[in-house]
Amino acid sequence: MLELLVSIGSLFVVLVGLMVFFVRHQSKVPYYRLTQGQCVRLLRKALQGNLPEHEWHAFIGMSMRDSEALENLREECIFIDEYHVKGTQLVAGRLCMIFDKPGRQKLERLLDEWQHTSDYLA
Repeated sequence: MLELLVSIGSLFVVLVGLMVFFVRHQSKVPYYRLTQGQCVRLLRKALQGNLPEHEWHAFIGMSMRDSEALENLREECIFIDEYHVKGTQLVAGRLCMIFDKPGRQKLERLLDEWQHTSDYLA
C-alpha cells in the first residue's frame, strides 16, 4: 500500500513539474512570421517553378497569428495545395513544387493582388 502511495505521489510531482515548465515557456514557442514582401517572393518562386517543397509546406503548415490577411492567403494556398499540386521536380538539387494550370492561374491572381498590396504599403 505504501508503494502505491509513493508511486502516485511521484507521478503527481512529475505532472505538476511538467505543467509548470510548459506554462513558463509557452510564450517562447516559435511561430511562423512572414511579411507581405516575403509572401510575394514565395508566390513568384512558385510560378517560376523553383519554390522548394519545404518552404511551401512550412508556409501552408503554420498559422499566421499576427495578420488576418496573411492567414487568408495561407488558406487560399492550402486549397491550391490540395487540388492543384502535380508533384515535385528536382531543380538545382532541391525538390520544388509543380502546380497544374488552374493552380498556376490562382497563384498568378494571388501574386498580382499581393504584389500591388505590397507596392502600395511600401
